[in-house]
Amino acid sequence: MTYISIHHGRNLLCLLIAVYFIVGFVIAGPPTILITSSPSGAEVYIGGTYKGDTPLDLTGRYSAGSYSIEIQKAGYVSWLGSMVVKNGETTSISATLTPYKGNADISSIPAGATIYLDGNYAGVAPRVINDIPTGTHAISLKQDGYYDWNSEIEIVSRKTVTISARMETRDAPYDGSINIQSTPSNAEVYIDGELKGYTPLIIRELGPSNYHINLKLAGYQDWDVSVDVSENEQEKISANLYPSSGTPSETATPIPLIIPIISTGIAGLALYCTQKKNN
Repeated sequence: MTYISIHHGRNLLCLLIAVYFIVGFVIAGPPTILITSSPSGAEVYIGGTYKGDTPLDLTGRYSAGSYSIEIQKAGYVSWLGSMVVKNGETTSISATLTPYKGNADISSIPAGATIYLDGNYAGVAPRVINDIPTGTHAISLKQDGYYDWNSEIEIVSRKTVTISARMETRDAPYDGSINIQSTPSNAEVYIDGELKGYTPLIIRELGPSNYHINLKLAGYQDWDVSVDVSENEQEKISANLYPSSGTPSETATPIPLIIPIISTGIAGLALYCTQKKNN
């Protein structure tokens, strides 16, 4: 009888323990696992096995424990780490991927052409542009008196791509222009980083393109704008320059009207008291 009771007691204890863990898991719920990356669309490997692309929801697919994780995307350095999964808790992995980068050594014949990389001003040839993300990029060189030179370059990780652009002479000059005014006047005018003169100023013989204009005047904030110039067209720009915040202007502080009134009143009272005392 005692043996049977102990035997049944052990079974009951095991049953209670099992029920405890089952109920605890149901109440806590399966582990929530969310994996994202910037940029998205990266491959996720857990324990060396591919699981999908970011953003990825693996809720309920892993029990509590620690797992190795790798996130890969072409053109980017792989992200390596680990994740600790706990029942009833959310495990969030957010990976910022660093792009592989390369360089471009750009020259022009003749020298002095303005460089645009993916539509953005990038300096004047010859120039080495460093830390360009790998992949295909659009490049354009522009120079007065020459046709624009356009191409694509393929940037390779930790390599320098050499580009030599031979500019083709343009027989007829461009006839686009920009009319630039400023208040106050006499501000320095820079077009794509090159000083062109002082406002008011009309810059002529510009080819159809986008130009970055910067105005500078001592004691005033710099003024910037980008302008699209079309062939046979003149663009007009009017800039209001504002004083630099770090250069306060000297202004006279007006004396409140109440001060002379009070002063006059005090003087009159003093005179009255003096006369009364003398009488």
